[in-house]
Amino acid sequence: MRLDALFKPEKLNQVIVGYDLGNITSQISFWHPDREGPETAAVVAGEEQYNFPTMLGKRHEINQWVFGLEAERLESEKKGVAVRGILDAALAGRNMEVDGESFDPVALLTLLVKRSFSLIGGVCKPDEIGALMITVENLDHRCIEVLTALAAGLRLKTEIICFQSHTESFYHYTVHQEKELWIHDVILCDFGSTSLKTYCLECNRRTSPIVAFVDENVHEDLTMPARALTDNEKVDMDASFTSIMQHLHQGRIISSVYLIGEGFNENWYKGTVRYLCRTSRVFLGNNLYSKGACYAMADRLGKDASARDYVFLGNEKLKSNIGMKVLRQGVPSYFVLLDAGINWFEAYKECEFILEDGYSFSIMITPLTGKEVREVEILLDDMPKRRARATKVSLRISLKSESVAEVAIEDLGFGQIYEATHKTWTKEIYL
Repeated sequence: MRLDALFKPEKLNQVIVGYDLGNITSQISFWHPDREGPETAAVVAGEEQYNFPTMLGKRHEINQWVFGLEAERLESEKKGVAVRGILDAALAGRNMEVDGESFDPVALLTLLVKRSFSLIGGVCKPDEIGALMITVENLDHRCIEVLTALAAGLRLKTEIICFQSHTESFYHYTVHQEKELWIHDVILCDFGSTSLKTYCLECNRRTSPIVAFVDENVHEDLTMPARALTDNEKVDMDASFTSIMQHLHQGRIISSVYLIGEGFNENWYKGTVRYLCRTSRVFLGNNLYSKGACYAMADRLGKDASARDYVFLGNEKLKSNIGMKVLRQGVPSYFVLLDAGINWFEAYKECEFILEDGYSFSIMITPLTGKEVREVEILLDDMPKRRARATKVSLRISLKSESVAEVAIEDLGFGQIYEATHKTWTKEIYL
């Protein structure tokens, strides 16, 4: 959605929900305005079990649906059919056969999310959610399409529904912890899928604002065990994990390390933890992404200012400031079009201005990645001939990807002196 719709003060006093949506398991955290920070919804009352299976269950021959643990129970009791892999099916655009019928996977995903809101029923009803942030492992073009359709299908009263990757959720979780935990680099080890995935968060404190970025790696030599490990297998896995951590520590000072995912359920990594604890704080848990989603939404709404001096440049982010040199009351100044650090799919700006002289203007691209500042000239071919400062145009800028901007310019004429032709020019700018 458009960023200018986000900043509504009344939303600060409503519940923020962070939803970690996965193909196998999912999780919900929430931030009630009366509480100091986000909390995670337990799947089983009184237990620290936060992940629920991303699955639906349909009773045989009747249109009755359940989700999560109830779906597993329905299948085990042979009273219905379980539906797994819904997110992957939606991303692939592949209909799902359930009990002899064909279903749209996005509709099934929407039903699952709706039903799962019952986990926070004691905090708020769906209509009382003030803002929702959905976080997923990878946020590509197709995933954005699916999540956009999902958001529309939820029919929540709030307009504030946003998406972000696990990488960004890790960043937001980190910068809301005590400063000593991220004064240097931070490593996240995610062992929730087949292979270990690591994220290393670094901050360039020599820039203003401070630029933060994450280096991602998949370690295919350390894979999720399919069964209980023997003592020898535990020793081998521990040695492999220690080797990976030693490599990541080279040339870095690591303040803290987070271990998340089902792969860490068995205590096979004692030697690695001993190695890490020599120089870093080590944390084990499994609700980092959903809490990070809550923190991110709080930042957008102005509820929390922990990351105000930072800009995160993830894969989905615009990595350059985009603007124009203009005259304001005869004084040269800089006009901001788009700020670095926003999601490319949310970037949008409209404005109107008068051409100073001729039929062209320039857009400034200022990368935060160390590349040189450059100006891109926009030439308006076949513009009607008019005197200087007598042509008003509108400009709309958006992004087609994190590295391609699209600029649309429309001739508005000049009041009653020169009639608007409404001729439009569309230009692509490679950032």
